[in-house]
Amino acid sequence: MLDSVVPTVEPATDTSPESRRKRRRKSEGETQRSTGQEQTRRGAKRWRTEREQQIYSSKLFEALRRARRRSDEAGKSSGRVREIRDAADRTLAASARGTTRWSRAILASRARARLRKHKKAKTTGNNRSKRFPATVTQRPTRTRSSTVERKLKILGRLVPGCRKVSVPNLLEETSDYIAALEMQIRSMTALAELLATASPPPQATGA
Repeated sequence: MLDSVVPTVEPATDTSPESRRKRRRKSEGETQRSTGQEQTRRGAKRWRTEREQQIYSSKLFEALRRARRRSDEAGKSSGRVREIRDAADRTLAASARGTTRWSRAILASRARARLRKHKKAKTTGNNRSKRFPATVTQRPTRTRSSTVERKLKILGRLVPGCRKVSVPNLLEETSDYIAALEMQIRSMTALAELLATASPPPQATGA
């Protein structure tokens, strides 16, 4: 009876545009964090599956064949190790399907390298920078926080495309990148063993 007479009073909420924007930004941030963590967990788990390793190994084998064919046609044997490494990294980034920052950075690095090479060829000989003697500066005293920041900065340089990201995103990208590299090592080791067993034994030359 009292419920029908006395209306229910709901807590007052701030409906101003500023408060709505704050709530929306907060919910979007929480959604992005949870989505990023879930993607990282799925990515790390994906790199450990046997099927993903088989797919990557077959793609890597084809990429290495193409790289060797190009080097043979060009008649260059030097730089083959670098070509193998680049082919392995590009294939790994393509296997991530652009879902991570490090994979997008690897796929975009080839185009940037070509552009830098083209610019360098145009400016060689025209711009000779003057060499100034290096100034000796005193090393600042490092605190614990500066040491952590320095290590995070180094980590951001090691993971492609993660120089200017937040610490949570850096750790997520790092865990996914390490899992992908572990799969790359397993695949390259299996390919090396397969090629070693498939290669014909050296023929003995008669004296």
